[in-house]
Amino acid sequence: MDAKVDEMSKAYQELVAAAQAILEARRQPGGENTAAMDAAREAFEQRRKLFAVACDDADALVQSARQSIVSDPGRFVDVVTTPDEDSVRSPTRSSAESSSSSGFGALPDEVLRHILLRLPSAAAAARTSLISRRWRNLWSTLLPKLRFPGVTDLARVGAALRLRVAPVRLLRIESSDRAPDKIVAVLHLAAPLLEGKLCFDVITPAAAAAGAAGTGGAIQIPCFEKATEITIRLRGRLGIQLPPSGVFARLTALSLSHCRFDDQGQRDLGDAVSSEGCPSLRELRIRDADVVSNLAIRSESLRLVQLSRLEGIRQLTISAPALTELDLYACLLWGMPMVDIFAPALETLHWVDFFSSSSVRFVEKPNVHRLSVYGMVYGRRNTPGSLQLVQHFTEARDVHLSLVYPSIMDMSCELLVQAVKKLPAVEILSLRLLTIGHTFGPCVYHLLKMSTGIRELKLKLEDHIADGEVPCSSGCVCYEPQAWKKNNISLNFLQKVEINNLSGAERQIYFVKRLLRWTMPELKTITLSFDPLVTVSEKVSRKLLSFSTPGICMEIYLHRNGTRVKYSAAN
Repeated sequence: MDAKVDEMSKAYQELVAAAQAILEARRQPGGENTAAMDAAREAFEQRRKLFAVACDDADALVQSARQSIVSDPGRFVDVVTTPDEDSVRSPTRSSAESSSSSGFGALPDEVLRHILLRLPSAAAAARTSLISRRWRNLWSTLLPKLRFPGVTDLARVGAALRLRVAPVRLLRIESSDRAPDKIVAVLHLAAPLLEGKLCFDVITPAAAAAGAAGTGGAIQIPCFEKATEITIRLRGRLGIQLPPSGVFARLTALSLSHCRFDDQGQRDLGDAVSSEGCPSLRELRIRDADVVSNLAIRSESLRLVQLSRLEGIRQLTISAPALTELDLYACLLWGMPMVDIFAPALETLHWVDFFSSSSVRFVEKPNVHRLSVYGMVYGRRNTPGSLQLVQHFTEARDVHLSLVYPSIMDMSCELLVQAVKKLPAVEILSLRLLTIGHTFGPCVYHLLKMSTGIRELKLKLEDHIADGEVPCSSGCVCYEPQAWKKNNISLNFLQKVEINNLSGAERQIYFVKRLLRWTMPELKTITLSFDPLVTVSEKVSRKLLSFSTPGICMEIYLHRNGTRVKYSAAN
């Protein structure tokens, strides 16, 4: 073992010396273009290769050390002794300690750091202090990333952070300890140390979290002046109080989820994430949270805002002149909140939420290129959805529609997607259809008729029928209107079609047949992918292939033994 350690240590020192020789050659007259520089570079390359070989040869040693540190640190113990103890130690013990000291203890700091970085957690790294006197507290100075997985008592994390003297670039904590006072203590210890990313995840089991939802004291978040990214997930919606003052000067990304924002006093959530509190913030994500009724975000730096399943909003204001992406999901479903958005640079809008032109206002209409909305395919007028946005942003080139069929329909239901009129700018049309056993031909036909300039069509079918549900019959309203069965569409620019998650149902097979009968002179490829849970017969695959015409490449993908494979017709 010592021979490998000595070889790696020697190779490392020679590599450092070769690098120093390059620096010295660069300082000489002529700089880069001298024979001395060429020789230095050649020597450095040789030393680099020798060091790589030494590291490869010592890899088994490093792995052995890693496993021992994690599972059996006692075998490397280098006990601190006094001269009197040295005089009475047995020769065997003295020899073992000498081997440890001259082996791992003699490695350069950079090599020790290499070993520490390969350990799975901060606890394992801390146990390296048992290897040698030189290793004591090395983990607290050399290790830039601290990971604490599966923590049951946050007091231990607090004790480790108190010993930390060097800055931390990454602090990752996964804990089942949801005591607010301990969480607060750890965060306050971490705040002055962190100069990078914080990930704090309370992993309380779902049942326990549900029983404790909304209970317990509030967690006071300190000001992380040097943190660049913060992610905090608090299962059970523990309360959060943001700092009443201070600036998160370097923070570029903030994600808060599964929490509630208690009475904030001097500064609420909107104030904290606005330019005054986070002048460098570029990405903001808030999910599954109880928030203040009046949420106002005003930021000059934000590029991305994602708000998902927020409860309690009565008024939402977003003023972000640099914002390029806004994602809103299930935040406006109750009480028709008033929404004002000023985001003139907005390019991507995902609005899977309620929308009404009477309650939602874009102060300055942005030039949205990518648009995602949702709606019901059939229903009564004024059914909640956001399909109206398709008509509001008529210049969108990439449009994604999530369309849901109601489980129960009668003849009073209307085809709501008929409210979508001409979409002249759309080039990529993606449809996610939750059909629940209904036919989708009339819906897709209408949307294609409104988007004749598309170049790419993507369909994802979710056709799962729950136990006890009966697929619709031929008299169902989903078959109306039937113009799609006989009328033609000219899709003169369509080049590519993808249909995913096919089940092989007859209504799906018929749709593919009808689709390929429409006028599509530029169509090059159509890709059909079946649901991984479906067993596809040779007959169905051959039938689909028979619909293709010369000049169109049809590819069919199935799943066999858990692997996606391309169908090849049997001879």
